Parts: sequence; structure tokens; C-alpha cells
Amino acid sequence: MEVNKCRECGKELTHDEIGLYRRLVNRGAKDFLCIECLAAYFRISVDVLRKRIQTFKADGCTLFF
Repeated sequence: MEVNKCRECGKELTHDEIGLYRRLVNRGAKDFLCIECLAAYFRISVDVLRKRIQTFKADGCTLFF
């Protein structure tokens, strides 16, 4: 099994972080940012992104399971 790491900081990524990146940036992405680096990229808080993950899950988005 391939382990995905953040392209900025090298942190091992969770499935939710990969799904969030694909949902917000590029569905066909092959490299990703962790939630902290993605928050910095968008200049928003990590809490906002965590709430978005929960919203996407509640909506049944297939990128999150």
C-alpha cells in the first residue's frame, strides 16, 4: 500500500486529507497537502477545513468514507 505524504512538510496523510485536497483543489491530483499546509495555502483555519470535511461526509461525498 502506498503511503502518501504532504508535498510541503512530508507529514503522512489521512484519507480525509487526501479527499479534502481532491475536493477543493484537483480531483485527479497525485500529490497532496496536509490539512495544516492546505489551510495555510487558502489562508484559513484548520477548524474551517475540518468542518468542511464533516459537511462533505454528511452530504455523502464519495471522496470521504
